[in-house]
Parts: sequence; structure tokens; C-alpha cells
Amino acid sequence: MKKMVKKIIAVGVSSVMMLAMSVSVFAAGTIDANEQAVLEQLNAKKVPAEYITQAKNYFEKDDVSVSADEAKEIIQNIDEAAAIAKASGIKSADDLAKADAATIDSIIAKVQAAAEVVNLTVSYDAKTGKATVKDNAGKVVATTDVGTKKTGADSMSTVVIVSFLGLAVVALAVITKKNAKSES
Repeated sequence: MKKMVKKIIAVGVSSVMMLAMSVSVFAAGTIDANEQAVLEQLNAKKVPAEYITQAKNYFEKDDVSVSADEAKEIIQNIDEAAAIAKASGIKSADDLAKADAATIDSIIAKVQAAAEVVNLTVSYDAKTGKATVKDNAGKVVATTDVGTKKTGADSMSTVVIVSFLGLAVVALAVITKKNAKSES
């Protein structure tokens, strides 16, 4: 009987050890002070949470790093895009869609300048009003088209579609919310 108990304990301990060794760890990267400053600026400009989350996810990647000078340049471009929108009377997404091409181009230029600081490119489709942010490899890291989401067991697709779109949103939607609230 003692031998049987010892065998059961040995099998149980072995099973627990095997389970413990097979657990995958998915640790998110860390956000440094410079990246946090950019995220705080996006939040201050009332960028929608889904776009800030995309920016945060992008910053959490191990190969992404933002220096203090880069953060200042990104924040400056965010502020300038917000100022252009405010000066043009853009208070909502509808106002932005109705804005003249020169205003939209000015805002997009600031968003692109901010994205280029961290080696991203921004494209904007004027017909649909959708912006897309891609990395150097051409992989989409953020988009304003977050309405349709893939569901299922593949959680990596969510991580891949992270982003830095808060910058694009500053120009496209969020600045308008700040202006609308300030006049209320």
C-alpha cells in the first residue's frame, strides 16, 4: 500500500511539474517615461481610448523605443495638428469630413511628421475617412477602421493590429472632441 501511495504522489508531482513547464508566458513590454508622455498627451487631447490602446500596444513592443527628443517632437506635432483643427473650426468628425482639402492636408502632414519620428508611415483615404499606420515592413500597426474586429482563438492578430493611431486620430477625430467640449 505504501508503494502505491508513493507512486501516486510521484505521478502527481511529475504531472504538476510538466504542466508548470508547458505554460507559455506572454509578458507585455514596458512603457518608458517618454512613451508615457506621448500617451498622456493623446489622452489630454481626448483621443478615443481604442486609438490610445493601439499606440500603447505599439510602444510595448520590445523593438520600439522613444527618446526624450523624439517624444518632444511627437508631442509638438500633436499640438500643432490640434491647433490647426481648432483654428479651422473643426469640432467634430463631421466638421473634419467637410473641411477643405488644404486644412485636411495640413493636419495629415502633422500626423505624418509625428509618425515618421518613430519610423511609421500614415496613409489617409479621403473618400472613406480612414487612416492607416504602417511600420517599415509595411505591416499595419494601427487603423481608424476598428469597427470590424476578427474574433476567434488567434489573439496574436489583436497584438499585431496595435498601434500608434492615436497620432492619426489627433488629426482625424479627437481634436474635434476637445473643441466641442470646450465650447459647450
